[in-house]
Amino acid sequence: MTEDSKILFPGDFIVDEELFLPGEGTYAENGKVLAAGFGIAVKDMKKREVKLKSSVLIPINYKRGDLAIGIVGRVRENVAFIDLIPTIVGTHRVTPTDASAVVRVSDIKNSFVKSVSDELQAGDIVRVKIMEATKYNVSLTLKGPDLGVIKAFCSKCRHPLDKKGDWLVCEQCNCKEKRKMANDYRQGRLKE
Repeated sequence: MTEDSKILFPGDFIVDEELFLPGEGTYAENGKVLAAGFGIAVKDMKKREVKLKSSVLIPINYKRGDLAIGIVGRVRENVAFIDLIPTIVGTHRVTPTDASAVVRVSDIKNSFVKSVSDELQAGDIVRVKIMEATKYNVSLTLKGPDLGVIKAFCSKCRHPLDKKGDWLVCEQCNCKEKRKMANDYRQGRLKE
């Protein structure tokens, strides 16, 4: 078995399906094997199969000040709902509760934000900080240079966006978009 050291995000391309079959943690789409979660690709040369070695563990609970990774769900003018992903924070493992995780428009940046959709879009992968966690609600913040979008997708064609200065650009359809990006956008680090 061979292991790639690059951390993959959900939907990242691993290999062409004609070279390796999809295994645990991967799936095939349009002749390509893609990551179904966060982790490192492991290729089994005998079986000609690629698996995803997960970089997340089974959980405890979030607490104030923890960093977390999530996927932006619904976006409204004043709030975005974030689906938190189980991950490692510091020396312990954490998992989302059944509570709703939300970031309010006032918790996105230190400067004025008119609407959440000016800074976040559904499907964006974000690094957030827990402000408060109860059994009913998890309040999040994106304030800070290490917090924000760590991977975004074009709102027109869903192709991953590349950072060009302060903008995100789609090389597929040339769409140009803005986001509240973390300072390590698309560098593959899941936590500080």
